[in-house]
Amino acid sequence: MKVAIAKAENYDEQKVRKAFDELFSMLGYDEDNPLNQIVKPGDKVFIKPNWVAHEYRKSCGHHDSVYSTITHPMVIRVMADYVAKALQGEGEIVIGDNPSIDADFDKLMQLSQLQDLETKYDVPCRFVDLRPLRCVDLKDYGKKRKMKSQEGDSEGSTTINLGKTSLFNGINPLLFRGVFTNRWETIRRHFGSRHDYTFSNSIVNADVYISIPKLKTHHKVGMTLNLKGLVGAISDKNLLVHWRIGWPGIGGDEYPSFGAWLKGLFQRVKKRGAWSGNDTIWRMVVDIYNAFNKIRTRRVFSVVDGIVGGEGDGPFCPVSKESGVLLAGEDLLAVDCVAGRLMGFDVMQIPYLRHFVSNNLIDFSKVKIFAKEFEEENFLNNNNRNLGFLSPGGWDNLC
Repeated sequence: MKVAIAKAENYDEQKVRKAFDELFSMLGYDEDNPLNQIVKPGDKVFIKPNWVAHEYRKSCGHHDSVYSTITHPMVIRVMADYVAKALQGEGEIVIGDNPSIDADFDKLMQLSQLQDLETKYDVPCRFVDLRPLRCVDLKDYGKKRKMKSQEGDSEGSTTINLGKTSLFNGINPLLFRGVFTNRWETIRRHFGSRHDYTFSNSIVNADVYISIPKLKTHHKVGMTLNLKGLVGAISDKNLLVHWRIGWPGIGGDEYPSFGAWLKGLFQRVKKRGAWSGNDTIWRMVVDIYNAFNKIRTRRVFSVVDGIVGGEGDGPFCPVSKESGVLLAGEDLLAVDCVAGRLMGFDVMQIPYLRHFVSNNLIDFSKVKIFAKEFEEENFLNNNNRNLGFLSPGGWDNLC
C-alpha cells in the first residue's frame, strides 16, 4: 500500500495541478494518463467530496472560511479532469454527496462554480444531492415530520444487513439514537441480529469510487476523512447510530456524566456524543466501511484536501489550518491512518482506526509513505507532531 504526500501552498490551479502530478509520480503512475490503472474506458466513476455544508455555521460562535469544513472546488475540478482523461470518451462521471441535512445544495453548487464540468468533457458528468430528506430550518432538526422530501438518488438504494458481524451486535439497542428524536426506527433496524445500512445506488453501481475528503477534526470521532466520510454514501441516515442516550452510569455515551447531561438539557446548541468517550459512533464508522467493501468489489482512490484543513471543533466549527498538503492513495484506510499521523494525532486514540490496527486489518509495516517534506521512515509509529493540528474539545488524548 502506497500513500503519497505533496505540498501545495494554496488553491491556485497551477499549484494544485503540480501537487497532483507529484502525487501521481510518487505513486508510480503513468505520466500522460496517470489514472489509467484505476479508471478504465466505460467505467462509471463516482467522485465524493466532503460537501457537508454550504456555509460556515452561524451557530459556531465564531466565523471562519467554509473551506475549513468542505473540499475546495479546485481539488474536485482537477480530479475530474484526470478522470475524464482516463475514460477516453467512454463512461460517466458522477459528483455528489449526502450533505448535512440542513445544507442548501443549490447554494453549495453556486459556491463551487463547477457546473461547467457538465459540458466540459466527452463523457457525461452530473452532480447529485443524495439526500431524500432536507431540513429547511435548523430549529426543526431531529423532527422527521418537519423535514422536506426531495428526490434523493434517482438510482435508488441498496440495503445490506451486516448481521452478527456488526459491531453493534450484542449491544442493547434501546438507548440508540440516530438522526431523529423518534428513535424507534433506528432501534428496529439494529435489533437482534439485524443491522441495516442503506447505500445510495449511484455509489453502489459505480465501478470506481474516488473520495476527496477534507483534512479536519471531528468532535465525535476525533477526525473525519475517508472512512467517516462514507456516511455521505448512506441514503437513510436515521439507520446510523450516533450515540446512546444518557451517560456512562446508565449505559449511555451522549454525555460524560449526569451533570453534563443535565446541563445539556438547557443548552441551545447541544453537543451530544461529542467527546472521546463516545463508544458508539466509531462502531458505526467501522460498520459502514465493512458494508461498503462487502456490497461489491470496486476500484478506489483518495485525494485528501489538506491545503486548508480544519482543526479544533470540527466538523462544523473548526478553525482554518494552513496545512498546504494533499495526500493520495488507493487504500482508504491506509490514507486515513497516514493523514491522522500527519495531523499529529496518535491514531491508536482514534477508536475506529484502533479497531482495524488491533485486529490486524492493517499492517503499518506494509504502508509505504512518500513525502519529501516529512520523515518517511517509521512515519506511522513515531511521535512527531508533524502539522500539529489542535484536537477537538474532549479529545486531549489525541496529541
